[in-house]
This record gives sequence, structure tokens and C-alpha cells, in this order.
Amino acid sequence: DFANMRDFETGAHLERMARYSRIIAHAVAPSHGLSDEFVENIGLFAVLHDIGKIGIPDHVLLKRGPLDPSERVVMESHVVKGCELIEKIIADLGLGDVPDSSVMRNIVACHHEYLDGSGYPRGLKGDEVPMEARIVAVADIFDAMTSYRHYTKGWVVSEAMGALRDMAVQGKLDASCVSALEQHLDEIQAVALRYQDDEPDILATVD
Repeated sequence: DFANMRDFETGAHLERMARYSRIIAHAVAPSHGLSDEFVENIGLFAVLHDIGKIGIPDHVLLKRGPLDPSERVVMESHVVKGCELIEKIIADLGLGDVPDSSVMRNIVACHHEYLDGSGYPRGLKGDEVPMEARIVAVADIFDAMTSYRHYTKGWVVSEAMGALRDMAVQGKLDASCVSALEQHLDEIQAVALRYQDDEPDILATVD
């Protein structure tokens, strides 16, 4: 599992990401006309969202504290690196004509895009951001906010949900995905409890 080759993403984080993404996808599926197969593919491919971080130097990837502007550019390059890796995998395995490969591509390429065009790397807006990427973006941001990092402890869930709601109001995140996460916090909390990181006292709790 090359997604776990570097310690930038713990196995627990990848499990949470996949399960959070699937919970959101399942919840929004009826209103967005998403198939059961699409929902399952979200759960399968969400773990690959940050695969490009394999190519980011440790001094940037593992830095304690905020990145400076030049380091931020290097970090953000993980999306392009991830796309290159995914294309190589698809080509090597002969998956180019498999319909589901587009879901995998879109998750890797677009999970840092915001609906208002302020995301990266392409500054996509509105309908240009695929649904699978919108779902994974909400799951990824929520997990980043509520999980331990080497430079900070996570927020409590209510704070994270407030921030996500604000981002939806600002037009950055898909409001239906944020609402789906909020409406299924019991399931989300169960996943967080089951797949905790190794550091002590890090689990964010609903308050």
C-alpha cells in the first residue's frame, strides 16, 4: 500500500478519510442522483487523495508549524505529482478505459479546489469541481481540523463544524456535503473512535 509509504498520512487518517467520504457520499446520493457504485468508489479512492505527498521533501512535509510562501508552493505541488502518479498507475495497469478511473483522477486532481475559485491548483469554480472532489474535500478538511498534528491538537467537532459551515456560506465548500457530515456525526464519531492516531488524548469530541 504505497499510500502508507511515508508517515505524512497515518493509516488511521486514511481509514477515517475513506469512511467519512463514504458516509457523506451515501447521504447526498439521492439528491444528486449518485449510484451505489459511485458511493463505493468514493470510499475506495478517497485514500489516494494525497498520494502526491510521497514526492514532497521531508523538510516541507514534516515541518512543525506553518509553511512559508515558498514552502507552500512546494506543498501544493503534491496535487500535480499525485495526478502524474495516478496516470502512471492507470497506464501500467491498463485502466484507461475503465469508467471508474475518472472518479479516482478527479479526487486526486480536485480535492483542494474550492467552489468559489480560490482553491488550487487550477482555481476551478462551481460545476467545474466534480462531486467526488467536493465530498472528499469536506471529509479531508474535517479530519485535518479534528485530528492531532505534530504542531497542534485538533479542534473539537463543534468548532470544526462551525468552520465548515462558514466555508459553505462563503461559497468554498458544497453545502450539501457539509450538511450531510453534520447530520451523520454519530457515525463520524464512531469512525473517529475506532480509527484513532497513536498520540494520546487527541480525539475531538462533540460538545
